[in-house]
Amino acid sequence: MVKRKAPETPHEEHADETWLIPYSDLLTLLLALFIVLFASSSLDKGKMEKIEYAFAAAFNAIPGEEMNGSVLNFLEDVKDLHLGDNVGLGSDAKGAVINIATVTLFDGKTATLKDNADEILQPLAELLKTNKYRRYRIVIEGHTNDQDIINALYPSNWELSSIQAGAVVRRFIKLGLDENRFQAVGMAGISPEYPNFDAYGQPIPQNRKLNNRIEIHIEI
Repeated sequence: MVKRKAPETPHEEHADETWLIPYSDLLTLLLALFIVLFASSSLDKGKMEKIEYAFAAAFNAIPGEEMNGSVLNFLEDVKDLHLGDNVGLGSDAKGAVINIATVTLFDGKTATLKDNADEILQPLAELLKTNKYRRYRIVIEGHTNDQDIINALYPSNWELSSIQAGAVVRRFIKLGLDENRFQAVGMAGISPEYPNFDAYGQPIPQNRKLNNRIEIHIEI
């Protein structure tokens, strides 16, 4: 009589876990590397604040209390000049921004400064000449809206915006500022502050008017 073989007790299959050993070694090495790097470096709080400020500015999310102190001081000093409702103040990643409606400075779509343009430009020049701010660089940007112009002098908005920016720079130099501090840039209509059209594709005349502007960037 053939004897039956006793059935073997079933056992569970286990996954191969040998990969855990090199993985744990890698984590240990990484931890050691970070400890060495941290121990050999010092945290520069000033640099960190500047980085945070730049990122916030890039996303237009800089609350006033977190803004660079020099920028805040400059904007407060500009506010004290009482330049009028057509002058807006703000900031970007590089410093302060002064936004002036083109209609306040120029006669229509020309690069001829109005006689009363100095009511805005001269106080700004006097402020920028002070020891407090005389080292800051100044970028003048000319902006138009999206409408083409028909003008023998200015074939397109590129020429018009560039010459308007240059006219403001020349006036500032005439008012006593060092020309080496300046850069003039024509932006045409590529960087509107407000949408030129609504959701239905209809033009927004008031926004187009606001997009015609001179921006003075103070790099602080």
